[in-house]
Amino acid sequence: MNIENFTPFPVTISEIFRYQKALKFQYEPEAKEIFENFDIDCHEDQEIFKKYCWRITEELGEALEAAYNREKQHVLEEFIDAFNFTIELFLLIGWEPYKQLEPQGVVAYQNKDVHVGLTAECMQEIVYDLTMCANLLKNRQWRQSQYLVDMHVFEKRMQTLWRTIFIAAGDLGLTEKDLYDLWTLKYQVNKFRIETKY
Repeated sequence: MNIENFTPFPVTISEIFRYQKALKFQYEPEAKEIFENFDIDCHEDQEIFKKYCWRITEELGEALEAAYNREKQHVLEEFIDAFNFTIELFLLIGWEPYKQLEPQGVVAYQNKDVHVGLTAECMQEIVYDLTMCANLLKNRQWRQSQYLVDMHVFEKRMQTLWRTIFIAAGDLGLTEKDLYDLWTLKYQVNKFRIETKY
């Protein structure tokens, strides 16, 4: 079962966040308590944040592999998986970025050849922004002293990450509507897999 078996449905970014959250807790019920009690200054929770950064990075790596194989549709599918985990990263910290930062006019280059160099550049920008966010989380298991996160800088970097996701989508030839449509297709696939224990 894959995205070709479903039809897109209209959705707003706020609905995407709501649906993704419900799906997340349906798939990983144990995550609900973690998400509801997340403390960014706690070492253990900082490690969870970094784990979600890795999930995004892994999907971006798979998108790049698909680009090497000249599989444009597969590139976009892996990109939408990274988008899903990015949403979950924002849900984890209890922040809905679209309330503070609406996507500003995603400019898509239609029918653009999604080649290796382009894909690598898009993925690299996102990974860089993820790294800059995670780098502010300084608490370690072996440290006696605890460091409070500079929330002013952290939030600015998370805003940059959110903006970069939409810029990358445009560079990969997706309009904002295309991005949301792709999300609805993958959402339906994931929901089917969960409900049928696929």
